[in-house]
Amino acid sequence: MTETQVLIAEVRQLRAEVARLHTVQTAVRARHRWMMLFFKDLSTNPYTQYKVHKWGAIYWLINFPLICGLFFFTPGLWLKLGIFITLIYSIYSNLATDYGAMSAAEAAFGEPAAPPIPLEPPPPIVLEPPSI
Repeated sequence: MTETQVLIAEVRQLRAEVARLHTVQTAVRARHRWMMLFFKDLSTNPYTQYKVHKWGAIYWLINFPLICGLFFFTPGLWLKLGIFITLIYSIYSNLATDYGAMSAAEAAFGEPAAPPIPLEPPPPIVLEPPSI
């Protein structure tokens, strides 16, 4: 066999292996096709991203007072303060992630971004005495 014939045979063998792998992959994909469509829509469609993260933010906002009530009104279920602190950090991180993702999705479809969450209290109102 010449060198060219060896290369052609190797390419044919690689093509046959790739075709076999595509056949196996197609069989696996067909079973959960709806999940693939959902995740593709979630990763490429800013409207879907916005809806998912909006409901995520609402979910965490509703959970916050419920979890605080559980902590303060049924202390038997919550024995250590560390659990509460960890929970608050978790809720905050999920809320911040969903809020940020909502802002990114809004920016992707051209609408103005959501207002920022204030980190500092507003300045005090100073009333001037009336001038006579």
